[in-house]
Amino acid sequence: MGNLLFSPSGRVGPTPFMKGATILIVIGFILSILPALSAALGMLGIIGIVLWWCWIVLWIKRYHDGGKSGWMCLVPIIVFIVASIVISLVLQPMFIDPEFAARSEEAAASGDLGAVMEMAMSGGGVSKAGIFILALVNAVVAYLVAFVFNNMIKSDPHDNQFGPATPSM
Repeated sequence: MGNLLFSPSGRVGPTPFMKGATILIVIGFILSILPALSAALGMLGIIGIVLWWCWIVLWIKRYHDGGKSGWMCLVPIIVFIVASIVISLVLQPMFIDPEFAARSEEAAASGDLGAVMEMAMSGGGVSKAGIFILALVNAVVAYLVAFVFNNMIKSDPHDNQFGPATPSM
């Protein structure tokens, strides 16, 4: 599994790709809900940087399996980022804690920059249920992007410049 998620060389077929993607999605979901459990656990979100590397590696190998450049990995990653931002902009306001909204408006009206920054750094006032729902929606979007792009990439049945053919499953 380490080679699958950490080394960009080689190829990966559709089935192992989806297994790796599912693992990354589950880990990402868990990391996303940690702030709802405890603010201290939210600091583990820095592990998300490692997850991005694993996604890049997985996509590079999948595109290599189709005989394409690893730079193509940017396409599904950008699609995921844009979709996540749009969905967040639509859904997040539905889960803002009303008390938080009132306090942040007071801080903004008072002109107290320190209070405004503190409010911004406190997670945006999203309720615990909202954090869970947003994380779940994000996981579903990640799975859909992985599924759709994975099925769009046709495996090269022969050895190519990126390595030997992957076994068909």
